[in-house]
Amino acid sequence: MISLATGKPAKDEVEPTEFPNAQDPQDDPYDVRKCAEWIQTNALKQVCLQFPDNLLADSVEVALRLEKDVGQKVYILGDTTCGSCCVDEIAAQHINADGIIHFGHACLNPTTRLPVFHVLPKKSLDTTKLSNEFKQIFPDCARKILIFYDVAHAHQIGPASIILGRNYALENGYNIQDYEGFFLGEEGKTLAILAMGIPVKRWYCFANGEINEFEALNTPWLKRRRFLIEKLKDAKVVGIVVATLGIQEYLTAVNTVKRTLKQKKKKSYILSVGKLNPAKLANFPEIDAFVVVACPENEVFDSREFLRPMLTPYEVELAFNSAREFCPQYFMDFRQILPGGHHYVDFKPSVDSDVSLITGDVRNSEDDALCTDQMSALTLRSSGTIAIGKAGAQYLQERSWKGVEQRLGEDPVRPAEIGRTGLAWEYTNESLSTNDNDNAQM
Repeated sequence: MISLATGKPAKDEVEPTEFPNAQDPQDDPYDVRKCAEWIQTNALKQVCLQFPDNLLADSVEVALRLEKDVGQKVYILGDTTCGSCCVDEIAAQHINADGIIHFGHACLNPTTRLPVFHVLPKKSLDTTKLSNEFKQIFPDCARKILIFYDVAHAHQIGPASIILGRNYALENGYNIQDYEGFFLGEEGKTLAILAMGIPVKRWYCFANGEINEFEALNTPWLKRRRFLIEKLKDAKVVGIVVATLGIQEYLTAVNTVKRTLKQKKKKSYILSVGKLNPAKLANFPEIDAFVVVACPENEVFDSREFLRPMLTPYEVELAFNSAREFCPQYFMDFRQILPGGHHYVDFKPSVDSDVSLITGDVRNSEDDALCTDQMSALTLRSSGTIAIGKAGAQYLQERSWKGVEQRLGEDPVRPAEIGRTGLAWEYTNESLSTNDNDNAQM
């Protein structure tokens, strides 16, 4: 039996060849006609077009064609807040948009604020070769197989549990462990997170014209994640980085992580810095580890360039929730472990001391860490004495340099003055002139 898992459009960048320049208007890779129909059907007035960086060169042409078809202005998002595979509702709200058309590879995470129309990339597929390979690998028609496919093949497939924007249905009387998984697409981030989150017996993928078995759990990447979980257990101060502003329930995930860290008596910051890079987060040297609430396909979890460990909400659960038992799955989609998710587990803090596998020190769950939400709040020590607690923001108060501040009422009021004019190499109000330079050379 074969079950087809379909995608429900609401990091890998698509290659430019997936959106070739169309010579025939009927074979338009950007589906301008369908975009126009969607705008008119929904009576939208302020529509934004979101392109990945490698497709921005075609954005103006697409926008002009679309404006001609709908008879109104459309807007191009020149940059995205977090990642190009996620729908950027925050940037679109700068013009009070009432709809977004997203082009290119999509992570299929559902949005909360605006309606979205996806124009997915289109990859060619040798169906004859796929069919022949499939018959050789799966000769037994009684084997149960779930077929998933990359969004680039959605145009060739006409189509419940939901994971990573895809849903699938199981035959009555069977569970997911009775099935094998088959992914129509190249090996990459999308396949890896599907394979880690769906516990079928084994996974296969169709890449480079042949079908190969794919193993996601027995990888060096997962071994490194276990090491980073130990680093999180040792951390005193943790930064909660909001790297998405559009995925449903991201605020619930932030609050859940914050509450868990507070129960473990760890100070925490909540940070929103847009697209993540090592230089931005290096501005917070007092933070020992970062927990990133982001799209499952975010490449930040694969990077070794960051100064501090970068962890997921699920890894916070593995570190501090003693009620979560070990399982061979790994949930990159934080919605799976939130209340109402398929793999939610009530939080139960550990009460026993343990030994750090990195430093060898004893980690005591009953230490005297004073962590509060407000700077001057009174807190109760474990011994029963009362003291003034320290919120995470106190680190910023103690810095010698704090960035651009308003300093309201601290500086005298002065009238506006004309600044420098001219070219940077010699402003008009500088005493040194070209003639002086010529005289000096003589």
